Amino acid sequence: MIKLKDFVEKRKERRLRLRVRFKYQIVGDGLKNLTYHAVSVNISASGLLFETKNQIPLDTVLKIELSLLGEPVSIIELEARVVRLERISDTTYAIGIEFIDPPAQDKEEIKSRLERTDIYLLLENIDKKDVSDLHLTFNSPPMVRIFGVIKPLSEQILSGEEITEMVYSLLNSEQLAIFEKVRDFDFAFTLRNGSRFRVSVYQQRGVPEVVFRKIQSFIKAREELGLPEIIHKISLLKDGIIFVSGPSGAGKTTTINAMVDYINKRRGGVILSLEQPIEYVHKNEKAIVKQREVGIDVTSFASGLRAALRQDPDVIVVGESFDAETLEIVVQAAETGHLVITSIHATDTVQTFERIISLFPAEQRRLLCNRLSQCFRASINQRLLMKKDGTGRVVATEVCVANTAIRRLIYTEDFVQIPSVVQTGSKANMHLMEDSITRLFEEGKISSEVYDMHIKKRT
Repeated sequence: MIKLKDFVEKRKERRLRLRVRFKYQIVGDGLKNLTYHAVSVNISASGLLFETKNQIPLDTVLKIELSLLGEPVSIIELEARVVRLERISDTTYAIGIEFIDPPAQDKEEIKSRLERTDIYLLLENIDKKDVSDLHLTFNSPPMVRIFGVIKPLSEQILSGEEITEMVYSLLNSEQLAIFEKVRDFDFAFTLRNGSRFRVSVYQQRGVPEVVFRKIQSFIKAREELGLPEIIHKISLLKDGIIFVSGPSGAGKTTTINAMVDYINKRRGGVILSLEQPIEYVHKNEKAIVKQREVGIDVTSFASGLRAALRQDPDVIVVGESFDAETLEIVVQAAETGHLVITSIHATDTVQTFERIISLFPAEQRRLLCNRLSQCFRASINQRLLMKKDGTGRVVATEVCVANTAIRRLIYTEDFVQIPSVVQTGSKANMHLMEDSITRLFEEGKISSEVYDMHIKKRT
């Protein structure tokens, strides 16, 4: 088990954007002696900021009763002084208060409770480890994925209330409005040190939960990723569709961005990328790279694709084609002279095509296969396997490149015969997943256990 103390480092006090409920009374306001209820906008172990309709003068002393999340809820009483007064609307004031000489024990308790829900601290510290994903689920400790294996980060059980506050501390007002409406929201998040995460916020049994996936800070080249050389050749094609497929977490986005980077450095033109969210940021080199984020710049992949056809692109990248509407426009774009690179969730080349046609009504599939047989150029299927020494993962691939035989099988919907053609297509740099896994085993990069787990046994 990974120890939480291994991740937590000493740092200067900072305000956290957390909603902490508290009560306060204005000292010396004997005529009223009222108790007010409020929620912090941000808070630290030395003070907090909140909004109120009350105009509380500077230097006013308040009696505070904080309710800090945890099991059990911690109630802390102390005094505070108003050090900031700002009018933010006709009826609302922002009040900043500083705790007055809090006992060391209370200050430590506040700090400890806040650290439980300090998502920024958590992300900053896992960023220094070989963590690919972080899962925050209620009634469970934080869970991390390291080299494909899920492990608990600590023994600290997170309550639904704590996770709710952690999630809400990440979202701005617009994002919060979207999440509260649809209960499912994806975005990219950047820490102060520049590290980026892909974030998926969703709801389970009425409680928000969140998954973070670490985004590499730089775009790796094909050679660094261990991808086959054919990737470079197909990246420079002028038109048609290239499918990048694999299960979730197989590195499809990383592969696509490596292809975009290669195109950007070697040919001119316009690359228009539709993503949800934007993970890697590309700088214009030989090409102009336009990156549009679904949910921010466009309402959907389909609407972004329609607009893209009017924006003079040479290459169109679609983060994921998961519905018939999007795939229909992908095919249209390829038919009209564009190179389209898109990802599909599928375990191999056969399932890639089966999944595509399954999204369309039966009466449309005959025509779709006809069109695909003409505009399909290549598919790369991939999965990540644990290295033999346990220090990371290595990519295994299956590559199918369009030729007369492949086009005929697509046209006739005889997808199950595609592996036979791929197996005999080594001169065209095609290979099966089994061949890639076998090569990794023979090179000593994966163990016999991993080999046996993933290889398809031939009868």
